[in-house]
Amino acid sequence: MSPLRAWGLPILALLSSSLPQIQAKSVFAHFMVANTQNYTLTDWKSDITLAKASSLDAFALNAGFNQSENALSFHHAFAAAAETNFKLFFSLDYSGNASWPKDQVIALLSNYTTHPAYFRHTDGRALVGTFEGFEAAPDWADIKERVARNVGSETCCAFIPDWTSAGPQRASSISSIDGLMSWDAWPYGAESMNTTMDEAYMSALDSKAYIMPVSPWFYTNLRQFNKNWVWRGDDLWYTRWQQVLELQPEYVEILTWNDYGESHYIGPVRRNATGVIDRGAPFDYVADMPHDGWRSNLPFLIGEYKNGTGKGEVEVEEENLSVWYRLSPGDRCDDGGTSGNSESSGEVLMKPGEVLQDKVFYSAVLDGWADVRVAIGGVNRSADWSDTPDGGKGVYHGSAPFDGRTGEVEVTLSRDGELLAQMKGRRIEDSCPGNYTNWNAWVGNVTAVRRSDENGGMAIRIQRASLWVMGLALLSYLM
Repeated sequence: MSPLRAWGLPILALLSSSLPQIQAKSVFAHFMVANTQNYTLTDWKSDITLAKASSLDAFALNAGFNQSENALSFHHAFAAAAETNFKLFFSLDYSGNASWPKDQVIALLSNYTTHPAYFRHTDGRALVGTFEGFEAAPDWADIKERVARNVGSETCCAFIPDWTSAGPQRASSISSIDGLMSWDAWPYGAESMNTTMDEAYMSALDSKAYIMPVSPWFYTNLRQFNKNWVWRGDDLWYTRWQQVLELQPEYVEILTWNDYGESHYIGPVRRNATGVIDRGAPFDYVADMPHDGWRSNLPFLIGEYKNGTGKGEVEVEEENLSVWYRLSPGDRCDDGGTSGNSESSGEVLMKPGEVLQDKVFYSAVLDGWADVRVAIGGVNRSADWSDTPDGGKGVYHGSAPFDGRTGEVEVTLSRDGELLAQMKGRRIEDSCPGNYTNWNAWVGNVTAVRRSDENGGMAIRIQRASLWVMGLALLSYLM
């Protein structure tokens, strides 16, 4: 190697480290701006801090046209993101009372897509999405051209809309798109989730980008919008991430960070943001129902996804256990008129108890095999893993039926006869709020942390989710 080239290598390395780094694979969380009417800058910073701790790359800001909170929320969101080195992009919601006028879209994108906190596609263009709006598809060639002119760029945006109602073939035929997102994140009826629609999108898009949706749950009962149904959650959070690792899409979008009305939030429950009672819910099915535990395995899963193999090459920085279940058996209270499946989607309706199972579900990120036990109401029984990772390191998953039992739930992990982690969750009850079954899930988690004891050996510290998660949830609810 010549002296010039030898000196040039560190210089090139230094120059490349100073250039903007664009992540080839990224994970977003769909964020409902409509729920931020009472948000402060501190609230935005808090949510972003939690998102970064979960290895998320950006929030997709779902915003309807002419929402009263938009201007201040956008200002706070981008200020908080810039301060914390996080990214945001718009997912313009065309499904509300008013569709987005073309000139308003141009003005919004011209104002924000050059912001340093705005997320950029792999080719450097600002990413823009939608929730539906296929009827406005003819607008987008002009929108992209005019925004580019306004910001002084040759090209404006990477346009990756969600036009699920049009289907992958029809939506992919629009020349202005640079990819598509799907909203098909939940299985039909009592079936398990499959990748049929994901593969249809990826085939139709060929080399264009695909945003694959991932969601843990779905239950809504909002009379204002005539919405009252469930889709199967149960094993979905585990199953869907395994499908992500298998398909390796360019992007993943979690549905959602804070859509409380549809019960698929993974962010904190904020009392001043849920709004389900204001939207006609017969009872508050979000209060005291934290979902934070679903975030606990995200750093490992996202690391596996970005690593590109999903075969356990990512180090387990901390072993943890997450647990979720409903708080009453499905036949103990009034079902609230809730259907399994959605009539508005043209699906065959079922009883909700035929879709959701009376089980305690649990996933654990582990360095190796651990035994699991589940106790309900003090009745301890052996449990098992239904899914284990190749090679022994990674995410383990399983479930245990209620078997008609009620009472306190306790899930315990042990290894080589020694206690590894123990989570005590909320009680399963015979009664329900207002005698309506809450088809939402309660989620808890616990981390097993090793520390040196006084004799230099290793001891296990057990954190109980009933104290930590419920306490944090209560504080968030009172905010």
